Amino acid sequence: MVCLASQGRDRKLLGCFSVSVEDPQENRWQVLAERIVKTCAERGLKFGQARVALDCAMFMQHAVHSEFSDYKRIAATVRFDTEEALATDVADVAVAFRVVSSDDSGSNLDVFTAQRGVLTEILLALQGAGIDPVTVDPDSYCLSRYLGMYGVSAEASGQKPLYALLSDSRGYLLTIPKAGEPSTVRAFPLAETRNREQVLARETLLTAALAEAGGPVDQLCLFDVRNEVSAEQLAGRVGRPVAVCDPAGLAGAGPDDIAGCFSAVDFALAYGAALALPEKEKGANFRNDHMPYEGTILRTNRALKFLSISVTILLLAVGVYFQAHLMSVNKTKADIREKFRPDYVAVMVGKKFPTTVKEGVRNVEKELNRLMAEKGIKGAPQESISAKLKLVFQAMYSCTEQTGLVVDTITITTKTIYINGSTSNRRSTDSVLDAMKEVGLVVEEHQVGADGERDKFDMTLTIGSQKPLEKS
Repeated sequence: MVCLASQGRDRKLLGCFSVSVEDPQENRWQVLAERIVKTCAERGLKFGQARVALDCAMFMQHAVHSEFSDYKRIAATVRFDTEEALATDVADVAVAFRVVSSDDSGSNLDVFTAQRGVLTEILLALQGAGIDPVTVDPDSYCLSRYLGMYGVSAEASGQKPLYALLSDSRGYLLTIPKAGEPSTVRAFPLAETRNREQVLARETLLTAALAEAGGPVDQLCLFDVRNEVSAEQLAGRVGRPVAVCDPAGLAGAGPDDIAGCFSAVDFALAYGAALALPEKEKGANFRNDHMPYEGTILRTNRALKFLSISVTILLLAVGVYFQAHLMSVNKTKADIREKFRPDYVAVMVGKKFPTTVKEGVRNVEKELNRLMAEKGIKGAPQESISAKLKLVFQAMYSCTEQTGLVVDTITITTKTIYINGSTSNRRSTDSVLDAMKEVGLVVEEHQVGADGERDKFDMTLTIGSQKPLEKS
């Protein structure tokens, strides 16, 4: 287990450790997952994403040719190509692949196959412990990724090295070629009873022959956990110089840093699994074919759900606010209508009350002019009660919505206009006074005072220098 923190292009090692299950048992994967979580908690290690390197004993590697060079077409047909190359049914296995090389004839692939039942058991155990791995890659592929980032490449050194890394029971042979050249990845078992040097020499000759298709292998970089392989004797067997290397040291990790791991090879495997691939690079991920990772989709769905709920609540709040404001304005208009109704009915006997106060004022003005014409009374309309009332209503309509104006009484005489009412606050009362002045009314006297949360006023007005009335 290796825990990394991303720092731009660099990676910082937060911690590493190894856990194991001593006695084989039916729920060994569950026990292993629980131990991983427990050890992380004890060491204070927290992670956002998990990636798994699948042991080479649990998958098989095959060389397969595809007729396509496009990745999407290869992915769509790789299962059929694998079935044809192996001459066996692959319905019960998960398939992962990587493109080794491509040309006009198609692509050469490294295809990895693993039993679906084994993958299901591992993934369910990890998920049950709260670990949902983004990828499940072959361990040899993870090691190739690690060496590709920290190893000495052929492009940098001018030589093409072949890395030979031996753990207690596994062997890995990998190359880091120049840009554009195919890489070679190979894993093989190491039995306790076999001579490790003889097995490595045989596998090296086979792998080097494959790797030399992209250029000669100049050097073998060796690391043996048990130190049972002699570099000098191996060099004589493979006919190439052999140099001893330190896999953990390539990433700048010392013996103290990896003290909790079984070996430097296990550290490099787990480190390679933890390295996130660039988006444009396609990895050999078994989860592309079996139990696909849905963490990103779930997070996106949760975010969209939260966003939709938030927008709905916001729209409801805005709707309730404007509805309350509209109801307040309508109530004020309704109060004015009800206060105007008795006076209108008394003057306009037998006439239906109009739908708007403005129309009622016009009707009263017409009736007044008619009566004055019948009686031969002459007078300036501006000084008439109707004209004064029209001025008052014009002023009130210009500020009702902004001030929350509520009028209790309006008393009009031949000389003065007396208004009693309230507004939402003192500033709104001042706005009402300004509106009265704006239409040509003079505020002779006014009194204000608090009435609960509202501002109550009494004002006495007279006709002053009036602005021209708006036509309505």
